[in-house]
Amino acid sequence: MSPTSNQAKTSQRPRRKLALLSAASLGLAAIPIGLAAPAQAAESIRACTVTAVQPAFAGHNAAGVKKVDYPVRIYCSKTRILNIVQTRWEDDSSWTPPWDGNDYQGKTTWTNYQVAAGTTVTLPSVHLLQNTEPGNEEVFHKVTYQEGFGGLWTDWAAKVSANRSMPGYHLTLSGHLEL
Repeated sequence: MSPTSNQAKTSQRPRRKLALLSAASLGLAAIPIGLAAPAQAAESIRACTVTAVQPAFAGHNAAGVKKVDYPVRIYCSKTRILNIVQTRWEDDSSWTPPWDGNDYQGKTTWTNYQVAAGTTVTLPSVHLLQNTEPGNEEVFHKVTYQEGFGGLWTDWAAKVSANRSMPGYHLTLSGHLEL
């Protein structure tokens, strides 16, 4: 064996070790990216716009009590399953902490509601107007929702409608209720 061939073998060994170490380092660096993919995948499936539409007068029941529609409008660019929770409120300010005097009016839930691709759907949500004070009732609703597709679910997102002032009941001077 000549001295030059021995030198060539010894100089190749550190290069091989360096190449192996570099490849292993790249492989370890890629592991966190692979582990983070499922969380990102859930957010990337969002394909729907959900709107808490401003409440609207919806007539009267047989007893003459006013009804209010709190509609929820949904548009999905791709077919999705949605879980939707709507809470209805009467807007009041408060003079004491926590400064939120809003009156809770009720809740509606839609579970596993499917919306086809390219479709706009409006979910009606008609309820009796609750008289919580003299004068008008300023009503609004909040909608929280999550989208699902292929076993993945997004985080919950929230939307709030604009207020709508609905004439409530008034007592006349003679003590009668006036609608």
